[in-house]
Formats: sequence, C-alpha cells, structure tokens
Amino acid sequence: MNIDDNIKLAEDGHSTQCGHCGEPLGSAGEAPLARALVRERPSQAAGPGIHADPRHFTDRPIVLRQTLCPKCLALLMTEIVPQDEAGGRGWKLLG
Repeated sequence: MNIDDNIKLAEDGHSTQCGHCGEPLGSAGEAPLARALVRERPSQAAGPGIHADPRHFTDRPIVLRQTLCPKCLALLMTEIVPQDEAGGRGWKLLG
C-alpha cells in the first residue's frame, strides 16, 4: 500500500519502506521514518519563495528539514519548522 509517492507500507503490514528502492524505513505504528536520514539547513535554502529572515517573525530558530532514504537518498519529506520541534510532527499509521 502506498502511503504517498515516496513511502509505502511493506507487505508485512507493520513496517514502512522507501517507495523507490524498497529500503526499510521504520515501524508503521511507532516510528515510520526511524531509519531515514535527516538534514537541516537554514529555511532560506528552500528556495526563492522563502527569503525573509525568520528572526523578524519568531524568537525560535527556523530550519528547512529534509528526510531522505538511507539507501537511494530519495527525498521523503520536507518541512520548514522550528528547530526544537521533532520531525514529521509525530505521524504514524494506525491499524
């Protein structure tokens, strides 16, 4: 079952895997992206539409957080979030 274009539920129904190379990513019910790589950069690295300095709007550091497959490096998720918040906003599959 495809969760989105990049992540799918493995045949066992309990784990997630990369939709491009099949690399295991994590447990569907607990931490679906536990094995994924995470890269953080300044939020302005997201492109020309994100050019303002976040310090003008918030006291918290804001980052561009990208989650990648550990095998094929496919981009699985991109967020612009406060640096002190957990990635993925805590999503999990229920089943």
